[in-house]
Amino acid sequence: MLLHLSISNYALIEKLDLDFSTGFTVITGETGAGKSLLLGAISMILGNRIDNSLFVNSEKKCTVEGVFKLDKEKFEEFFIENDIDFEEETSIRREITTTGKSRAFVNDTPVNLNIIKEIVEILINIHSQHQNLLVKSGNYQLAVVDSYSNSINEAESVHRKFKQLTILKNKLNAIKNAEHKAKNEIDFLQFQIQEIDQLKLLPNEQESLEEQLKIIKNSVEIKSTLLLGTQLLNENENNIISNSKRIYQSITKLSDLSPEFEQTSERLNSVIIELIDISREISRLNDNLNFDDENTENIENRLSSIYTLERKHQLSNSNDLLNLLDNLKLKLKNLGDFEGTVDELEKNIKDLEDDLYKIADDLSKKRKKSIVPLTSEINKKIKELGMPDASFIVEHTTDNELGVNGLDKINFLFSANKGFVPTEIHKTASGGEISRLMLTLKLILSKSNNLSTIIFDEIDTGVSGDIADKMGEIMKQMSENIQIITVTHLPQVAAKGKQNLKITKQISNDKTITEVVELSKEEKINEIAKMLSGKELTKASIENAKNLISN
Repeated sequence: MLLHLSISNYALIEKLDLDFSTGFTVITGETGAGKSLLLGAISMILGNRIDNSLFVNSEKKCTVEGVFKLDKEKFEEFFIENDIDFEEETSIRREITTTGKSRAFVNDTPVNLNIIKEIVEILINIHSQHQNLLVKSGNYQLAVVDSYSNSINEAESVHRKFKQLTILKNKLNAIKNAEHKAKNEIDFLQFQIQEIDQLKLLPNEQESLEEQLKIIKNSVEIKSTLLLGTQLLNENENNIISNSKRIYQSITKLSDLSPEFEQTSERLNSVIIELIDISREISRLNDNLNFDDENTENIENRLSSIYTLERKHQLSNSNDLLNLLDNLKLKLKNLGDFEGTVDELEKNIKDLEDDLYKIADDLSKKRKKSIVPLTSEINKKIKELGMPDASFIVEHTTDNELGVNGLDKINFLFSANKGFVPTEIHKTASGGEISRLMLTLKLILSKSNNLSTIIFDEIDTGVSGDIADKMGEIMKQMSENIQIITVTHLPQVAAKGKQNLKITKQISNDKTITEVVELSKEEKINEIAKMLSGKELTKASIENAKNLISN
């Protein structure tokens, strides 16, 4: 329940601190005094959107803080999960800085708005005039049935499991799409691998082949060069090796004469040995050279195949192709085992669907069982609220296909007049009739103990007299289970308040400001008397006010 509300720099409210009591709190005040501003400020701490134009002073931040009494059993686990200190008297605060930036806090811990909304959606509900349209919502109608049948937990379980089922199905579709894409990729990878594998490349093969081809293309020059070398070194009559040997023999004879001759002789001997080795190497090279056309064609074809793949993959040599081959094989190996994952997901989906169908079927039976007594209770209440010929029907159908709400579809049908077939509420009921019906539905919701506070914003609009008195009695009855706060213009409703608050507009320092005060017993009598007779208080209106309060 709402224990305390603190507001600063919001619209016409400069500074306000207000305590709320348990039970039935009534807020009154003239039109335009600021009742909607008070509700707007409360909406801020419920996570609703903020209108920055409502700030009194743009140089000061706007702050709205509510202190709520929380049920430890309902909320402690949520607070632990979100790393927030749990307190039975928890503060929720919204701040709007001078730059328009919004900040939210729970027990002084900064949080995002989603956290606040999750807390307050099971804590407090503001019923304004536009919320009468909710009565035509299928989800809202189901919520009424679930509340009446004590099926809130089962309905939440169905909603939660259906959400899990949707996530699993989306995951399965994503994996199947990935599997299809992967299969195409696998086929392409296998083709690429096969294409490179067929070449049976060797390390540095391209470099070796290019070298061989270069030699072949220069074969004439190479042959003539090698032949000339052989002739000059060893074959001519006056060849280099023979001449070197003669010089060596001559110098050797002088070795005994001087160490220098001996050294020169040794050097010449080394040169001759090297020349003989070079001559043999030239002969070997000459013998090993193969310049046949068939070999040349094979090398050219081989290089052409290598060059084609290099261009295709934008590579520069055969070693790069070998590296690519290794990478392609690794990529192929790393592609997941989709079949196993798909099988596991399909099994999980089947198990969850079976579980969900069972829960949804049990929920459907509870809903169906509650419809007759629910219909009877609503018809009884709306007759008490001045609609003796009204008829209310809860239309229930089931579907074989699971949805977020299970297997059921609920439709509220209504007729206010005798002889008319009940039809959809928003098509047949007037504003006053919808208000009375909505109050009846809220009474049923309040019994579920799912909310701790309901705020009514002039739900009694369009009614008066005895009907207003009965609506006030219903709200008072509701306040025995939960906190009820209502904004009203009707004295019959105001008279039933356990706590009465009055909103007024005052002029302070040439500025209009809104103030809220709690009325004493005497002030409550005078306020209700004014509501009965106008600004002029009369003895009769005061007596009437006292009678309303006492009755």
